[in-house]
Amino acid sequence: MAINLDNYTLTFSDEFTGSYLNTSVWGTKYWWGGRSLASNGEMQYFADRSTAVIQQNPHLDPFSIEADPHEAGDGILTITARPSPDTSLTDGLPYISGLINTHSTFSQTYGYFEISAQVPSGQGLWPAFWLLPQSGNWPPEIDVLELLGHDPSTYYVGSHWKDATGKHAFKTQGISTGVDLSDGFHSYGTLWTADTITYYLDGTQVFSMATPAGMNEPMYLLAGLAVGGNWPGAPDSTTVFPAEFQIDYIRAYAPSIKPTISGNDSPNVLVGDKVATALNDIIFAYGGNDTLEGLKGNDTLKGGGGADTFIYRTGPTGHDVILDFDPLGGDVVRITKAIAGQKNFSGLYRMIKDDAAGDAVLKLADGGSITFDGVRKAQLAYDDFLIV
Repeated sequence: MAINLDNYTLTFSDEFTGSYLNTSVWGTKYWWGGRSLASNGEMQYFADRSTAVIQQNPHLDPFSIEADPHEAGDGILTITARPSPDTSLTDGLPYISGLINTHSTFSQTYGYFEISAQVPSGQGLWPAFWLLPQSGNWPPEIDVLELLGHDPSTYYVGSHWKDATGKHAFKTQGISTGVDLSDGFHSYGTLWTADTITYYLDGTQVFSMATPAGMNEPMYLLAGLAVGGNWPGAPDSTTVFPAEFQIDYIRAYAPSIKPTISGNDSPNVLVGDKVATALNDIIFAYGGNDTLEGLKGNDTLKGGGGADTFIYRTGPTGHDVILDFDPLGGDVVRITKAIAGQKNFSGLYRMIKDDAAGDAVLKLADGGSITFDGVRKAQLAYDDFLIV
């Protein structure tokens, strides 16, 4: 079955134009600062221009962008893995490579996520594209593409979660394609809904599984080229370096059956569950002074231009993300005392903490939360909230 995106809206896209990786969109190390996963036995150090190994050896920068020869105005990001020139500069690890992620810039609950890429082949090479929770929790995890370089005709999909006892559970499915995936570009996608996770190769379904319980929080995107590890094994004399993981684009789509008002400058009242069947809504407004209310579920809200009001009056609220809250532009959160669990702003302000990404998170009385994407606690003031 082919993927059908007629009822989906593009929410994220990088076609990798320009002369270098856009570091305002992509982080180049794990959100906690790590540059390898020792738990996986990985042998690469994820380097970038801020690291000593690249500052001393600029020609070994793992990231480069070149024009796409097939599409004018488009580009291809290449992530290159090579032996380390000095392991004292790479935490003792024998290889350098690259990782990109949107931990602090983009995350989404449910939708379709896709990468178009040409994977490398070779013993010990491990290219991947996957999703992890913005909260920093693990599991859950959704694996869209994992490939072991010694077998470039097979790739792996699957997910990780916590079972009913709280223990780590996972399902990994090998997809035997019958073609050498390293010979050209292919698209690898996953459609994640409240009920199922379905995987696609070049737009055609290859595997589906039930969405595990609890896999319902915003996830961000990661792509990288690992070297070595417990699963792929170490490189050997047959492995050719430099090894390249080439990425044409990375995109994300959200269901557009949720209220989306495009190009409308008049005020709109957008209410999630009154027009949507799912509890996890994506509500985008544009011009005008809009009123947005997600109601139940883990909602993503974007007011667009104007002075927008985000309403919280009934629970359970879920874990919401406001993408464009503007403390200086008249945006306001209108919240009841029952939902806030506080009677005044000073009490409410104590319940706001900056998360690991630096985003202000307001903990609510019913266990839910509001994340102000790109806004720190220090930027919020009493006039950003109306407690009723």
